[in-house]
Amino acid sequence: MKTIQPSSSSASSSTSQSSVLDSAQAACQRIAPLWPLQDYVAVNPFTGLTSRKFHDVCELMQRQVLGGCQMPGAYYLDQLAAGVLKEADLEDAIQHLCSTLPASRQSILENWSATDILRELNTVSNEGIILTVAEAVDSQHRSRWSESVVESIAQFCAAYYDEGQAVWASPWKGLSLYEAWRQHAQLDASLEIQGLTHFRKWVRNLPPDAATAIAHLLPSFRIEDALEDFLHKQLLTIRGWAGYVQYRVRSLSMHGKADASLLDLLAVRLALDAALLAQYDGTEFREFWLGVAEASSEQSLALLVCQTAQERSWGRRVKAHLAWASASAQQRADQRPSVQAVFCIDVRSEVFRRHFESEDPSIETLGFAGFFGIPMEIVPFSQDKAVAQCPVLLSPKYQVRETTKHKNPHLKQKTAQRKQLGKRLQYALDSFKKSAVSCFSFVETAGLFFSANLLKNSLPKGSCPSPKESPFRPDLDPDSDTGYQGIGMEDRIALGKSILSNMGLTERFARLVVLCGHGSATTNNPYAAGLDCGACGGHAGDSNARIGTAILNDPAVRAALAAEGIPIPRDTVFVAGLHNTTTDEVALFDLELLPQTHREDLQRIESWLKAAGEKARKERSLRLGLASDHPNLDEQIFKRSQDWSQVRPEWGLAGNAAFIAAPRERTRGISLDGRSFLHSYDYRKDTDNSVLELIMCAPMVVANWINLQYYASTVNNAVFGSGNKTIHNVVGQIGICLGNSGDLQTGLPLQSLHDGRQWVHEPLRLHVYLEAPRERIDAVLEKHAGVRELVENGWLHLFAIEGAGKAIYERKSAQEWSAA
Repeated sequence: MKTIQPSSSSASSSTSQSSVLDSAQAACQRIAPLWPLQDYVAVNPFTGLTSRKFHDVCELMQRQVLGGCQMPGAYYLDQLAAGVLKEADLEDAIQHLCSTLPASRQSILENWSATDILRELNTVSNEGIILTVAEAVDSQHRSRWSESVVESIAQFCAAYYDEGQAVWASPWKGLSLYEAWRQHAQLDASLEIQGLTHFRKWVRNLPPDAATAIAHLLPSFRIEDALEDFLHKQLLTIRGWAGYVQYRVRSLSMHGKADASLLDLLAVRLALDAALLAQYDGTEFREFWLGVAEASSEQSLALLVCQTAQERSWGRRVKAHLAWASASAQQRADQRPSVQAVFCIDVRSEVFRRHFESEDPSIETLGFAGFFGIPMEIVPFSQDKAVAQCPVLLSPKYQVRETTKHKNPHLKQKTAQRKQLGKRLQYALDSFKKSAVSCFSFVETAGLFFSANLLKNSLPKGSCPSPKESPFRPDLDPDSDTGYQGIGMEDRIALGKSILSNMGLTERFARLVVLCGHGSATTNNPYAAGLDCGACGGHAGDSNARIGTAILNDPAVRAALAAEGIPIPRDTVFVAGLHNTTTDEVALFDLELLPQTHREDLQRIESWLKAAGEKARKERSLRLGLASDHPNLDEQIFKRSQDWSQVRPEWGLAGNAAFIAAPRERTRGISLDGRSFLHSYDYRKDTDNSVLELIMCAPMVVANWINLQYYASTVNNAVFGSGNKTIHNVVGQIGICLGNSGDLQTGLPLQSLHDGRQWVHEPLRLHVYLEAPRERIDAVLEKHAGVRELVENGWLHLFAIEGAGKAIYERKSAQEWSAA
């Protein structure tokens, strides 16, 4: 990889504005979006780089950020010392990579042995990092300009993008981000006080728009090569706010609107570096700043060998599990299931499904994305702002309003008035707390009250109660003028058909079919949305489950589905549920609508769900550091979910490593340790390949996003994670910073990945197993370039299951497969 070098003259370093902007736009495209806290979802931190090979990006990141994007050599040395990895695994990985990597790297590997890998692991260094001007000045002068620059930008962005937390709004909100900063910087003397001489006057002479400013500023840096990398590094120093701006840019683009705010932010960051360069420039400084040693590709390659060895070892275990399940699978009987329960594909559902099925052989479970194929948004009761309840890859198509369970209009109105009054009182209280005049007196007068609440929340609770149903629900009345009526009859029929077809449930219906969404119950957790359902946009999935059951219970929808070849028995009733992943309890909703004829079925199912929850809690307790045989285990786990000081109420999706789309018999009866996304799929029913295409383009991609966020947050938490959650502070209702200042944090807290002694998450790339003929998988990859990049550039490992589980093949390159 090329280093940043000064050109021989100022003239030769000048570049046309169009080519400069091309590089700037390309650098902006490398930044992954960061969703705000209310809708926080996992995202692939390398989403703008997946057109490159995984190993190329590892080498790039080794030069861009301290620590790169691979686990350090010491981690793998520990794995080898503990016997988790063996030298034979390294030899196997070398042989595998020799057949998949480009010739330039194959030539290195062909002469390597496990001993050579161990040598490289012991010599991995942090040389070769591209430095910003601020970083170079800090290294030469022992200053803290890097911290000051980031803090200056972060404070400005927090005020500019504030979502209502601040009492005094920014006076420049109507201007572009760059112009607002230019106006602000001409008044803010903080950087001058820290030593940046005449900075305000310098800013006054900057061009008034971002694109012109970037073209104006770059010649002073005299960057001859790797301009895109240099600009990318600028954004990486403020990656949190850059990610949030990218989220806004992306959201507007989905509605056909253009936004240049990320280019504005790049211009701001570049301007601050240019100002420092103007003050500290000189021959000695240039030699130090630009004389960066070339990063060693051998070091990154050695780490890739170790990672591949670990991944192939995991893959062999999964293959053995699948082979056992296939050999043990019994022919599905023709008798009717006692219940069919559809859970989200989330890895936490794997544990509960396994224990639920163990209660009775007649129980069937299925896996399907937790928004149940309904791209909707819901308007909470007595509010106006809608909340998206679908994957972030989609735009909501329908709007459903929340209502009360009261049928009496007078009671509905009274409930709405109480809700509105509560909102006004809360707003007044919040304003009083944050006011510059009253905030200190508020602490004095209300402190004792809040200390009592904290004490109450710290004391042990009683026995673990069942989840309580909210008094509010989606409007399920098909004759209503709002809510459910917003989904017209033709759309209800289409949704009903797609829900059943895509989950493979078109025959052999049980008397009770449960659509079970999931959500997490935690307290004092800014990242709570990250533990809810990613398929529901970072929210609990109960609304989608309830709308789904309303559609499938609708007699008019059923009549239409029967005409289209999906006859639902008259005695089949759909019921909505919610799996609380923190406590492993399942609540069933709207049971007053259930016919009396199904009450015995309901009692039996509720007892099975309760028993499955107890087993699931015992299994999860070991990872939580609790004794599985403790007589008060349920109480302990419930208390964790309500404890405001608990940093690990649950482990979320830590450990995720596989995505399996296959009939349930391929995985039934085996423990996948809560590490696998499970999607029901039968290619024999998918005659036009549409379901496979949907799976590969939506849930598989989302699972890959989740997997790579956990991966990145583990391999380099300081850069891609969010550090110690005990010092998290919320910024502008948007994100969190560490302590009382600094950039927004982009990934997962350390406590979500590490138990204080060792890593709980094993950083492996996602292993995707699709039970479908290879040529059908190839057809989807040929059609979708973005998905093909993930496979062929090594961002996930793709396998095809054939012969009813007896054969597994791995996708290598373009339409090339080999026996796994």
